[in-house]
Amino acid sequence: MSSDPDQFLDIRALQAFLAAMSTGSMTGAAQLLGKSQPAVTRVVRELEEAVGFQLFHRNGPRISPTERGLLFHEEAVRLMAGMRQISSRATAIRDNIAASLDIAATPTMSGGLIAPALAGLGEAQPDFINVQTMGAEHVVRSVHARTADIGVSSFPLDYAGLSIQAICERDCVGVVADDDPLARQSVLSLASLTERRLVTVGNAFRLRRSIDRAISQAGIHPPRDFSTNTSLNAVMAARAGLGVAIIDPVTAFGIPVQGVKVLPLDVRIPYFWGLFSDAARVVSPLTSAFVDAFIGSCSAIIPDCRFHDPADQPDMSPDRDH
Repeated sequence: MSSDPDQFLDIRALQAFLAAMSTGSMTGAAQLLGKSQPAVTRVVRELEEAVGFQLFHRNGPRISPTERGLLFHEEAVRLMAGMRQISSRATAIRDNIAASLDIAATPTMSGGLIAPALAGLGEAQPDFINVQTMGAEHVVRSVHARTADIGVSSFPLDYAGLSIQAICERDCVGVVADDDPLARQSVLSLASLTERRLVTVGNAFRLRRSIDRAISQAGIHPPRDFSTNTSLNAVMAARAGLGVAIIDPVTAFGIPVQGVKVLPLDVRIPYFWGLFSDAARVVSPLTSAFVDAFIGSCSAIIPDCRFHDPADQPDMSPDRDH
């Protein structure tokens, strides 16, 4: 591996790599970048030499990423996003305009709450806004790396080195198709799952753990299961009549979908989410204003949303007693 940091961090090489990943060929990458195919191929090979591992499997004109190439792609995307942030911040400094705001959020949060919160800033909105969507663990990483001013995610998280700015809570809900017989009920009983397919998220260490625990405590054993990585997928599956969805309230109320009925459950499955920043970083007035706007959006969008003092955190473990 090269010890030359300038070679390793050659922006043109990263651009060529990302273009090749996007198009699936060196020829396509060359067309995208407006360069010759041999030049792009050479730059990518130099990048492979610099990082010390193969980025692509090559089969004639076609390429496919190696496992290490996929991992490196995540880092390259984050680095290029950081370069764009530097550019926008430099422009703000040069033109003496409002600072930029960089937000890292999970898909659930970015889909339902970020835009209304930004709109709530009114005239305080900065000229440059960057919202990056990623998994909860990567949100924490972005906040620590200071490529994000604020992180937005469900809780709990690894709070080491974080300063919690807001904690929101609301119970999970059930979702069924409008024409489902259960849609006529005012409350969705978990007992209805004894003969129906459960549709929900699949991460056993986050929300799914709380849902499974509540179902188990109720003595219910759904005969069929539909697992997915996002609650919105679960909503769409329920709308198609594939089963009964149990999801987080942010998706249910923040991303309204026609053709479904959102119902309260007959048991409490608390769901926590909120905002956090790096503990070693001073919170700017703009970031503080966004926190206030986010809380206001949650209050307006999520019925019965509850707020906790970040200095007195509740037990947010999925294994707690409800």
